[in-house]
Amino acid sequence: MTQSIPKNLLEKFSLLYFVKKGEKFTHTDAQTILNISKSYAGQVLPILVKSGWIISHRLSDDRRKKVYEFKKPHIIIEEIGKEFVSQN
Repeated sequence: MTQSIPKNLLEKFSLLYFVKKGEKFTHTDAQTILNISKSYAGQVLPILVKSGWIISHRLSDDRRKKVYEFKKPHIIIEEIGKEFVSQN
């Protein structure tokens, strides 16, 4: 289930989505696109994964590395909408 995220994370998600055009990306891609350090990317990406905005997978040829993919924006909006409806 997707959860709401703070504005600063939404901005990072939006920039990644815009630049990658919704395609898969790596930790290094995120660092470059967002112009952030490796350690900060290591904080941001897990929050986006835990909140349900992106999905991470291990690479089959190198299990140490992850590739990230975006959850479809319309699904994110629907899930957050359902959460608000159930709260009211």
